[in-house]
Amino acid sequence: MHFYRTLPDNMVEVRSWTIYDLIDDWVLHSPISPGRQIFFYLISIAGIAGIMVWVTMQMSPFPSLSIGLYVFIQVVLLFSTITIHELCHALVIMHYGGRPRFGAKWMKELGPVVYATTRGFLTVHAYRRIAAAPLIIISLLCVIGLFFGIGWWLIVPFVFNAIGAGGDLLSLRVLKRYPEHYLIKDTEDGFTAFKGTVIEHVNFNSN
Repeated sequence: MHFYRTLPDNMVEVRSWTIYDLIDDWVLHSPISPGRQIFFYLISIAGIAGIMVWVTMQMSPFPSLSIGLYVFIQVVLLFSTITIHELCHALVIMHYGGRPRFGAKWMKELGPVVYATTRGFLTVHAYRRIAAAPLIIISLLCVIGLFFGIGWWLIVPFVFNAIGAGGDLLSLRVLKRYPEHYLIKDTEDGFTAFKGTVIEHVNFNSN
């Protein structure tokens, strides 16, 4: 079982993390400087995007549209990517038994953010998969889409989604510290971890 509607008995809070805490922890405790990590991550994204452009050029011509119309469609695709990103979170939440909720808020220094969350508590095992789902699913769909002649429409959404997954990656970094049977409560701008003995028997093959 990976989802609990209420906190089981004997569970105690370990720590509550906001996105600001995740960033601060990354800056203070990362063995490699955040600047270098960002640089190499962006270089990796650019390298994959470059390969996608090359493959696309071999398979299909650039769309016969005006630059203005092409840019407009890409902007629409960017907003669509945000929606699909949150839907990926939601689908995995549903897979583990949660009921997803969507929202948006303004966060100081970060600007507008949208999110998919759920009431209740998930195991670290499940929460990791929820966090990783959009980056994996959307990236795979974009790469597969190259071979269906729609690469020119997918390269920008791929890059945007990969960069936008930064918060999910920061969460995954911290979640590595917790055993998979610990419980996580999503707090819209972060998460709270709980530990205890009541769910030490979790069967990770149940989902």
